[in-house]
Amino acid sequence: MLNLAAGARVVTDPVTGRGTLITSDSSVWTLNPTAAVALTELANGGTVNGAEEELARRWPDIPAATLRADLDTLLAELQAAGVVTR
Repeated sequence: MLNLAAGARVVTDPVTGRGTLITSDSSVWTLNPTAAVALTELANGGTVNGAEEELARRWPDIPAATLRADLDTLLAELQAAGVVTR
């Protein structure tokens, strides 16, 4: 299971859907709407599969394989940076 690193939080603008990820060391990541949805799901105790399902619900015209590949890329980058942990 993947989680946001301790002290990290996601803030989302309800109008634009864009988000900001703030880490415990005060690093700031600007998130597009899909990244904001995925990380909010994880921040709320959800799973990667739950994030994938939420992305598919919000963007039904995007092929599931594309959504999953983009999600996997996002999470791998954040895990490499220590922002997402197992």
